[in-house]
Amino acid sequence: MEELKKIGDELLQEITEQLLKIRLDKPDPEHWSQASVPYLQQCLERLYQAMIRYPFAKRTEEIHFFKHIKPAVMAQLIFMCEVHNKEIYRPNSSIDKATRYLVNELVKIDGFFTRNNVLYDYYKEKLDGSDIIFFVRNVKDRFNFRDLPIEVDPVYYYGPKDFSTGLDFMFAKFRAYEMLRDHLEIELEALQITDVPPDELKFTGSPADFVQLVEIFGVKVRPVDPDTGEPMTEQKLFEFLKQAFNPSLPNGLDFNTLKLISGNSDLIEQMSEALKRKYKQWEDEERDIDYRKDEDVPGDGD
Repeated sequence: MEELKKIGDELLQEITEQLLKIRLDKPDPEHWSQASVPYLQQCLERLYQAMIRYPFAKRTEEIHFFKHIKPAVMAQLIFMCEVHNKEIYRPNSSIDKATRYLVNELVKIDGFFTRNNVLYDYYKEKLDGSDIIFFVRNVKDRFNFRDLPIEVDPVYYYGPKDFSTGLDFMFAKFRAYEMLRDHLEIELEALQITDVPPDELKFTGSPADFVQLVEIFGVKVRPVDPDTGEPMTEQKLFEFLKQAFNPSLPNGLDFNTLKLISGNSDLIEQMSEALKRKYKQWEDEERDIDYRKDEDVPGDGD
């Protein structure tokens, strides 16, 4: 056990240092959470292989591993996945919407702890009376302990049976959700002390490209002018799209003048080629893959 404990302690120290490096390199939560997940998957696999290489000699060693070492690694992986999930649904159109979203997510986390209050109290208060069933892999009765029913985590039945106990995942989730709660509270505080507007769209094409964009909108999706109730004129549509996309254009020009001086555009051709590349990428992702590359496939080459 001493060797396995040493490996676990060294791995946890490495994880702390590596996750800090990732955050410094990718300050945005969406990016550092995504970059951390593959690394943490590798760490979990390394921990599993170490457990196989150094089997437990006593039940107390098994309990320590599944109560303290594995949940510490697994918690980081759960936390990173949850940060990613929260970021992809987080509104960025206004500070008010982002604030309401974060507050709602914090309420959900509190609800999770409330629903699991008995186990969470066991975790928080560092109790050990049920360790011999919570953190041991082979038990006589996983559904009851000393004539009392206990909760069963379905995650136990997924993955290698020798790398999970009844509740090690739940204890990892407690730790992960505590970190997630702290993270969301910091993000909420940051919103409350800043007045930075959301990122603006920026049109990077030429003036001729922007002219063609206005013409495409005019044909396909011309908005209604709120002042008249009628479809926008080209000039009004031009002003509307200028405000939305922030193109780099000469000052003081109306739409007709810009059309005369901007020259030709290949925006439609660029868009068409971009769509073709995207469709090709999707086709490549969806094509079937033959896993039998190095085997003789019946019927092939006969």
